[in-house]
Amino acid sequence: MIHKTQVCKGLMLAFGGSIAFSASPVLAQQSQDQQQQQPQQLMRVEVTGSSIKRIEGETALPVQVLTRRDIERSGATTVEQLLQTVTAASSSGGLTASSMSGATTGGISAVGLRGLSSLRTLVLINGRRIAPYGIGFTNDSVSVDVNSIPLNAVERVEVLKDGASAVYGSDAVAGVINFILRRDLQGGDISAQYGDSTRGGAAFKKISGAWGMGDLTADRYNLMLVANYQKEEPLFGRQRSFADHSANVDHLNDTSSSASFPANFFTLTPGAGNPIPIVNPGAIGPDTKANPGAPACPGPWSYSDPLSGGDRAGTTCHFNPSPFVQLVPSAERISLFASGRYAITNEIEGYVEASYNRNKQNNVIQPSPLGFAYGIPPNNPLANQYPYNQGYQTPYASTINITSSSPYYPTAYVKALTGGTTPDLTILYRDVANGLRNLTDTATAPRLTFGVKGTAAGWDFDANFLHSESKVVETDQTGFPILSKILPILNSGNFNFWGPNTDAVNAQVAATNYVGEAYRVKSSLDSVQARGSRELMQLPAGALALAVGVEARKEKYDFQSSVPLAAGDLAGYGGSIASVNRSRNVEAAFGELSIPILKTLEADLAVRYDHYAGVGSSTTPKASLRYQPMRQLLIRGAIGRGFRAPSLADLYTPVTTGVTTPGLNDPLRCPTTNNTPIDCQTQFNITNGGTPTLKPEKSTSATLGFVAEPTSNVSIAVDAFKIDLTNTINNGIPANFILSSPALATQYGYLITRNPPSGGLPGSIANIDQTNVNLGGTKLSGIDFDFKLGVPSSIGKFTLSYTGTYFKKFDTENPDGTWTPGVDQANTTNGGTTPRLKTYLMLNLTSGSWSYTLAQNWQTGYTDAPGSVQNAQYPNGKPNQVSNLETYDGMVQYSGFKDLKLTLGVRDILNHQPPYANSPASFQTGYDPQVSDPRGRFIYGVVSYSFR
Repeated sequence: MIHKTQVCKGLMLAFGGSIAFSASPVLAQQSQDQQQQQPQQLMRVEVTGSSIKRIEGETALPVQVLTRRDIERSGATTVEQLLQTVTAASSSGGLTASSMSGATTGGISAVGLRGLSSLRTLVLINGRRIAPYGIGFTNDSVSVDVNSIPLNAVERVEVLKDGASAVYGSDAVAGVINFILRRDLQGGDISAQYGDSTRGGAAFKKISGAWGMGDLTADRYNLMLVANYQKEEPLFGRQRSFADHSANVDHLNDTSSSASFPANFFTLTPGAGNPIPIVNPGAIGPDTKANPGAPACPGPWSYSDPLSGGDRAGTTCHFNPSPFVQLVPSAERISLFASGRYAITNEIEGYVEASYNRNKQNNVIQPSPLGFAYGIPPNNPLANQYPYNQGYQTPYASTINITSSSPYYPTAYVKALTGGTTPDLTILYRDVANGLRNLTDTATAPRLTFGVKGTAAGWDFDANFLHSESKVVETDQTGFPILSKILPILNSGNFNFWGPNTDAVNAQVAATNYVGEAYRVKSSLDSVQARGSRELMQLPAGALALAVGVEARKEKYDFQSSVPLAAGDLAGYGGSIASVNRSRNVEAAFGELSIPILKTLEADLAVRYDHYAGVGSSTTPKASLRYQPMRQLLIRGAIGRGFRAPSLADLYTPVTTGVTTPGLNDPLRCPTTNNTPIDCQTQFNITNGGTPTLKPEKSTSATLGFVAEPTSNVSIAVDAFKIDLTNTINNGIPANFILSSPALATQYGYLITRNPPSGGLPGSIANIDQTNVNLGGTKLSGIDFDFKLGVPSSIGKFTLSYTGTYFKKFDTENPDGTWTPGVDQANTTNGGTTPRLKTYLMLNLTSGSWSYTLAQNWQTGYTDAPGSVQNAQYPNGKPNQVSNLETYDGMVQYSGFKDLKLTLGVRDILNHQPPYANSPASFQTGYDPQVSDPRGRFIYGVVSYSFR
């Protein structure tokens, strides 16, 4: 029986992760030479990036392999942490588990290669697709939750750094991450792990086991079961000094909120959005905002803003959300994986794989803001009703007013400001009465695949069926009041915005809190595919080989909102989101031809045809060359096209309302009014939604490089890469781009809805259109490198591995046709950055029963996002530079006991504090959660026992 195996050669990994299955091409060649003397031992393998089986070889495409040993040495507890060691995986556009804080991502952890986000990175299990997570609030029905893949079930991870559009899918624009699960296990193992940060918070515990029986050759079957349970405790901003405050004077950044407790008040002309003149405006500065609780602003909720000036001269209070935001969410994960294989004949086997994953994450953030600064959609029960429709967001505001007839009206304070009158006050309030927003995301992911594979009539074949699902349910527990219920109470005059309320009023407010399912989303994927390969004939230089394959799949996306969320009647979500239920069929066919031109030169030609119902068709070719002039050197290159059809969410998500990230300014009004939150340092209402007329994205990618092995202990590889992407699909023209200058705010004024003009100025912003668009292109290029060194010594064997990615260019096209460089720049839309250079260095010493590992994670610093303070003047006119990121991890393992292995490890040995970053894309402050780990030094221990 000929088995498809994937041979690990251990130390000599090709540079840039370019060698599949950890075998360098030179070692592969040496292995071929040895096996030519023993032909009965030849085994054909399927190489990542190709469907043609070869004799322990590889294609011309760069592939990085992380073996089980690499996974152990990394100290990673989740797949998210493991992939942070892959230098081709940029933080820009990715999603960490902590990103869920305030972002309603459903708790997903998603990874993107080349800085092109998870939307353009294809994630596979055993070469087959995974159902996407389905994130309704970000119009993402594509990204896969990598943390749904249990690490203990993974045999290795293969990262294809070239868009393999002709083999795996035309949507693999940035590359492919393929998780190969364990197989053929006989016996079992069990392990227990516990870890905690030395500063406290984010404690972790895990227990996992695997068991298998049966030898496929001797017994004709193999059965395997893998199980995993892990739990992580939360870490809050108040537990880290660098992340417990929203205002930073040195960096001119303030993400605090005017919706505070005690509440700020405004005096507004009803319906006009204009301030009522105050008799003594100097008493409160140039704005008509004040707070009777200022400047004391009693904690823990609010403070008198240190970024003083204008209305921030000690007369208002600003809410500080940072202490209440989770830096690391509470999480509980359970996973089961089972597989069975049966040898039908000596050449053909049947197989089945089934898995079930359940991830439960709890998200806690600051209480909901309430007041006229936060609009409501037209379908809200209170829309266009008095008094809620008064204020600058008319007619769809959520205004809270208090009149002088209320026993809680601050009469003396107001008279001192106005000279004796007591106008109606418009309130901006933080809903501390209902407490912190607390929600739970429960994600389940069942998956089943079965098929038959083997050799028949000279063909190596594999035919299978796949069903994969992802179900996410978000449940609100506290802090999400229903607007149509709470606003009448807050407008009744019986509510105290500056002090404690009666038990009766507190009970009324608590009854407005929504408890239950906010939304549920189900994404499913059903696929039937078949592929085969064979050698067609022998040419003078070798065998001419062919591979062909077909696939038909059905994609379904079903997002169901609760009634109050669909109506925009649920505070705390920043708007409404409507239900959507869509599906489509996708058909594909591909062919690949391996052509030996010379004994040292091989060409590979591939082409793929995809048809997406409702979108259209595409033919994407790919060509590569592999040239090995000598045993010590391999030269390789490839060029291909990519095609990413708009997703179901891109096309069909209904238009709904939401809000921007905090800290934005209206460049046409803010310099004159300095008015927060109307014009400055605020969140603006936006309109989100799909666009059925979107065009597909198209790409051209190319790689060129070499692998050299000058000695048997050294391997060096360098691969240059280039990707040009056009018709980039975006969730609208970014609001922070539109509002970055007066010229752009004028140019894209057609996307901005304003209230009536006032005081010679354009009206205040009521809404910004952020529906999906095809927006320009992206051009990127750079170099991957990999260095491996093995040194035997008298004390043991040293192994050095140094991998890195250097970006020469990452430019994105603006709506006006200009280009913006993105290397070493903060991603103000999604967080993270595309660093100029990112490296991972690992040194290991194996001596008898002991193994010692030291690893360095390093990346270049970058230009921070601008501070939110209007007209901020930085030293030398330059914004903050985020410093280089450098952390060290260490691990010691002992395996001297029979069947027992003990591990003690430390992540971030030096207890490094994350470099300061303004991070406008998240609620976390003081650092960028896409780039840095807030846990600091984290110590863990693992006890593993094997039985055979």
